[in-house]
Amino acid sequence: MNNDSPQSHLRQMQRAILLSFLAVAVSLVFWSVVRSSAILTRDDNPRLVEAELRIQRGQILDRNGTVLAHTVGEPDALARTYPFATIGPAVGYYSFRHGTAGIEAGYDEVLRGDETTFTAVLDQQLLHEPQIGRDVQLTLDAELQTTAEALFGNEQGALVLLDVTTGDILAMVSHPGYNPNRLDENFDELVEDETAPLLNRAVQGQYQPGLVLQPFILAAALDADRIQLDGAVLNANRPVPVDGEVKRCQSDPPDDATWADVLRYRCPGPMQDLADRLGLAALDDIFLRFGFTTPPDLPLNTEVPEQEPLADPLQAGIGQDNLTVSPLQVALALAALANDGRLPTPRLVTAVQAEDGTMQAQSTTPSAGDTVTSQAAREIRQLLSDDGTVHFAVSALSGPESRNGWYLALTPTETLQYAIVVVVENSEDLDVVTAIGQGLETAVTALDDAP
Repeated sequence: MNNDSPQSHLRQMQRAILLSFLAVAVSLVFWSVVRSSAILTRDDNPRLVEAELRIQRGQILDRNGTVLAHTVGEPDALARTYPFATIGPAVGYYSFRHGTAGIEAGYDEVLRGDETTFTAVLDQQLLHEPQIGRDVQLTLDAELQTTAEALFGNEQGALVLLDVTTGDILAMVSHPGYNPNRLDENFDELVEDETAPLLNRAVQGQYQPGLVLQPFILAAALDADRIQLDGAVLNANRPVPVDGEVKRCQSDPPDDATWADVLRYRCPGPMQDLADRLGLAALDDIFLRFGFTTPPDLPLNTEVPEQEPLADPLQAGIGQDNLTVSPLQVALALAALANDGRLPTPRLVTAVQAEDGTMQAQSTTPSAGDTVTSQAAREIRQLLSDDGTVHFAVSALSGPESRNGWYLALTPTETLQYAIVVVVENSEDLDVVTAIGQGLETAVTALDDAP
């Protein structure tokens, strides 16, 4: 048979056409099935970009219903807007270019309105309906948050205000912060800024506590019958070397000092003696019970570098060893002293909008456990009380060349409903941190007294 016949050419053409169709089919299967998920999730996928920009994210509200974040604009030109430009790290930010942070990240699926059922997704795609998110209500109080932010002025540090019984966080400040409305245009500068404005200092800030630990160690020692508050202490004001400096009591104690005076006058020497008697294992247990070694359970990024184990009981007893703490951890521990020794679990979300549009309350979380007995907690509270106001201000070394000012308070006097913790970085002047803390106390009292 002649291979050059018309029939032969026709068969060759048919085979070529079939092979071409087969190649196209294989290619379609590969890109539409095997690689479909990778294509759909690519940042430069036009369909993905268009779909993302059309999502009407839900609102973020404060505890009174004040809008903290919402989406505005026409369907083809939506924008995420924050009415309070300095609302703080708890709300965070949403950016198509740079992602999410804070509650915007922790409740991203809810705020986006991501559907979980096949029929809901199919109806949305077939009907070309816009994706509409659901609202989230926080424990934050917009008025208190704004006041707390303003109190910091040009200082650098953090603040936490929480309800001692429920663990509700009413204010959370990290200063300096950022304006989420201008995040895209300022992002590169924010990342390079040495003051770390994108860091949530209230939750992720790791500060050497110094004598901030004193009330909690003494409460545990009192509870374990290792000390008596009226027990005599020898040479309470003796010098203690720390990072090349010599530290004594914050103010001069009486010559016949007691353990109660050790707390009143912020004396480091006796704390070293006590820590040496307790040992590292007991100190580890105390810090664990008061929540200093576990990250708080919140829908925020609480990740911090792993800490080294305690190494020196003498330094651990005055907060100069390997333990570092966040302001939120200190606030929770302080709340435990006000709450008869029960450590509250922090709460930041009070309600989430259901698919039918109603706001569904989120249940409060049980206590994280008992730290000390109610009697020990009450006795330490009484020692921290000055004219009925429970407060504690202390300067803590944070390395050989810097120190932080701390202010701890329980307010109001009659009920001890709120715990306030403020830290001001690189400040020896306790008047600065005290002014911030007392300014917030005044705002809380005024808010509670309002009709």
